[in-house]
Amino acid sequence: MSDFESQLGGWLNKVGGLVNLTVEEREEITGKGAEELKDSLAATTRSNHYNASRRQGKMKHLADSFEIGRLDGEKENGNTAVGFSKSDANHARIARFLNDGTVKMKGDSFLDKGVIAAQEKTGNAIQKALTEVQQRKSK
Repeated sequence: MSDFESQLGGWLNKVGGLVNLTVEEREEITGKGAEELKDSLAATTRSNHYNASRRQGKMKHLADSFEIGRLDGEKENGNTAVGFSKSDANHARIARFLNDGTVKMKGDSFLDKGVIAAQEKTGNAIQKALTEVQQRKSK
């Protein structure tokens, strides 16, 4: 009985080590997905709202202002957020107006469509990163 118990305990330790991820490993995994989402949203924004003849000043274009990181006020738990920078303008507010529309302007839902279009690529990037972490831990 103790031989079976030790085998089961060894198996549980091995599986538990693969399933229970540290905060750093979660950040690594969700960071890969966030990179994919950021690239996809930037491409969607560029294709829908980029004006090539726009004079480049101090303010970045909406498509160039995506950032990856932790949300302000959130504890460190391994989640990674994708959003807009606030360093030169409130790009999130501008994007909301373009996406949802206003009283005088019809929205085009470019962000909503971009998130939906990026789901498969983002999921694949997360799955690949998770597999890499689990393979690294199993050795």
